[in-house]
Amino acid sequence: MNDLINQSWYLLIKDIITFLFTSAGLIIASTGLATWKKQMKGTKEFDTAYNLNYAVLRLRDAIKSVRNPAIWPSESHRAIEYLKSKYPEKSIKELEKDSHAAVYEIRWEEITKASTEMESYLLAAEVLWKSDILELIKPLNEKINELNIALIRNFEPELRSGDLIEIRNVIYNKGDGSTGEDAFSQEVNKLVKDIADYLQSKMS
Repeated sequence: MNDLINQSWYLLIKDIITFLFTSAGLIIASTGLATWKKQMKGTKEFDTAYNLNYAVLRLRDAIKSVRNPAIWPSESHRAIEYLKSKYPEKSIKELEKDSHAAVYEIRWEEITKASTEMESYLLAAEVLWKSDILELIKPLNEKINELNIALIRNFEPELRSGDLIEIRNVIYNKGDGSTGEDAFSQEVNKLVKDIADYLQSKMS
């Protein structure tokens, strides 16, 4: 009889100990999983913020390059070669006449590349930070559209509306000697800074 009681107690204690060890294991595993998820989210946020910030800065530099009023001889030569391949039927005189617009068409390719790169990271950013980042990016895209429209109106007179001086104030950076930035550049830089500050907070 005593042996039966002792055996029952032994089995009960064994079950309790087994339960405690199993519970402890589950708690440790759950805590570890939560920590891992947190680390993964932190890594994803850092990578997304870094890549998006880089793309935005690259876009800022591309805008600056497009608005540079100086055209180097190498750019003119490249533009003529570009037009030759695009319009082989045109004469050299015609190509030279169109080369100024072609310089800006080639420059715009960098804006397209940077903008595409930025958009590729925006979906992940929206998943992480909802619409906040989209609201920050929107004004920058509006400035890019403004520049694009100004270029079209400048080089295609039949589509021109508005004052030519105002159009060229958008196309060309006419910054003074102290800062080298005009009103358009200052607006772009302010928008980029706001985006960069937001993204930096996600990397810290």
